[in-house]
Amino acid sequence: MYDSAVYISYVITEIFCIFFSIGIIVKANKNVGTDLQMQYFRGMSLFFILYLVSDSLWAVGQGGLIPFNSVMNKITSVMGLVAVSLLILSWCIFVIYRIDQNDSKNTKRLIKMHYAVAAADVLLVVTSVFTGFVFYIDKNNIYQLGSGYAVHLVFVIVQLFGSGIYSFVYSFSNDQIRIKKEYRLPLFFIILPSATAVLEGILPLTPIVPLGIFLPILLAFLEIQNSEIYSDALTGLNNRRRMEIFLQDKIHNASEDKPFMIYIIDVNDFKLVNDKFGHIVGDKTLRLVADALHNVSDSLHGFCARYGGDEFVLIVNDEAALQETLQKEVDALREHCADLIPQISVCSGCTVCDSSAMTAAELIAQADEQLYEQKEIFHGRKNKAEE
Repeated sequence: MYDSAVYISYVITEIFCIFFSIGIIVKANKNVGTDLQMQYFRGMSLFFILYLVSDSLWAVGQGGLIPFNSVMNKITSVMGLVAVSLLILSWCIFVIYRIDQNDSKNTKRLIKMHYAVAAADVLLVVTSVFTGFVFYIDKNNIYQLGSGYAVHLVFVIVQLFGSGIYSFVYSFSNDQIRIKKEYRLPLFFIILPSATAVLEGILPLTPIVPLGIFLPILLAFLEIQNSEIYSDALTGLNNRRRMEIFLQDKIHNASEDKPFMIYIIDVNDFKLVNDKFGHIVGDKTLRLVADALHNVSDSLHGFCARYGGDEFVLIVNDEAALQETLQKEVDALREHCADLIPQISVCSGCTVCDSSAMTAAELIAQADEQLYEQKEIFHGRKNKAEE
């Protein structure tokens, strides 16, 4: 039997996790995801709180701080195991809906499989109160693993690895780095809790597992919130707000020894694309240009964003022949969808910042002026060709 102070410190840590989880639930609204996604995310957080409550009751009971007989031990054990199973179910479905927002047949089939596995696991846990299959309470009122505990672990692993691998594999079908990162985040939910479970075996009565579950939930929420706040919904690039913050930081550190260049890129005759082919094709055109810009930005180790409408921004440290490079990338991507998207060309204007005394408005204005000159040249050539 451990000293009661050990159990108290254990419970205090879990209480902090409970309060932080409540904060996440309050903030998990439609501003950071769809109603359906946030429904399961909040559910996951609620089941995590239920797990923390049951674990805290067990700790204070084992510490002799409250009356704790075998019946209470069984109840808290069932609560904890069921909460973990439902927590994992909610996480898995949240991941699936985050990837496939169209609710396709494959998605529905996968969700049914997860529900079936979770239901079987919950049934085994609850009936173990009578059978002792997954766990049992010995004559000394100590929680012990049953002969079928491995079956419970298999159900947990199937759930976690099912959604984690599904999300990881799906990440390769998207070219956007931000999306890849978000789709690979579920693997963290597998690795960290598993690692902390091993550590808890080495360091008993330390709240490592609750922290190992809480951190992935927190990181997932922060990553989703950040992507919703600073990402452009249509293209997946950084949005104007994120660009302005990044640009201010770059200006603050700029000097003659550390200059940078800012490009403004515009899609030629984009209004004609919308008028002739419709807004759906127009949106596809913008996404294609955004993907091309993102590829160029990665190759130059730069920063790119959608400025607004059909205008984009690229910030790089070294001078580059951007327009030609970008046009080649656009043409290469367009080959895969030439029947859906009309011919696309781009113009760009740029300026150099080599002083922290410059302002963002000045830089944008200078780059925009060059862009205007390039647009005039483009339309002059176009009109001449049509004569």
